[in-house]
Amino acid sequence: MVSNTPIKSINNKSMKNIFILFVVLCSFACNNKEVSFQQTPTGPILGFSKDTLYVREKDPNNINGNGIFQLQTLPAGRQLHLRFYDSSAQIRFSYRGQVLANDQPVIVTGEWNEIFCTVDRSGLYAVDVSLKDQIGRVHTKKLMIQAAAAQRPKASLTWKVDERDLAARRYYFDAGGCIQPYGKILSYHYQIAGQPIISSTDKLQYIFHQKGAYTISFYVVDDLGQHSDTLQQIIDVL
Repeated sequence: MVSNTPIKSINNKSMKNIFILFVVLCSFACNNKEVSFQQTPTGPILGFSKDTLYVREKDPNNINGNGIFQLQTLPAGRQLHLRFYDSSAQIRFSYRGQVLANDQPVIVTGEWNEIFCTVDRSGLYAVDVSLKDQIGRVHTKKLMIQAAAAQRPKASLTWKVDERDLAARRYYFDAGGCIQPYGKILSYHYQIAGQPIISSTDKLQYIFHQKGAYTISFYVVDDLGQHSDTLQQIIDVL
């Protein structure tokens, strides 16, 4: 009679070895999967709050806020390098009060970053914006900038007599029709009866002290220091 005991011993040993090999292979595969996951995450993501930025040329004061836009830089909290490249040499970008050098990186860490743009000359521009992470991956997008010409303001002036004034010598001047679509009118300049008057608002009240014909000169000045044409009118005070 043949004993089966040695065969069972061999089979148990083989099964044990196979099980150990299986565990080792699974562990190796899992480790490789983890390394692969760590080495191939999504690269940096760059986004703009505006597809096209509309600004006015020669507008460093940015009184209407047109030159401000937001950049989205992901992943937030990571040290990323932001870079602007302007081939025209007409555009300047500022970040946190610092003017950025063209085609030189600046470190950003927040999800949204406020950028200020000024343009020296009117026109349509395309700027390359790139975001680079710590292992060298880059996301590049084009930012379109439309810069309008810095047009001079246009003056407009109307007036009326105060009907309650029996002498009819109190006049109300209204310059609310003055136009500066890309900026802001800061001062209103009158010359009435030879007297210069500067107002910060578009309304003015003036009392004439005697009858006669008076020449009124008027112009406005905007936030860029540009003067409108001077209007001249004659008022007959009865």
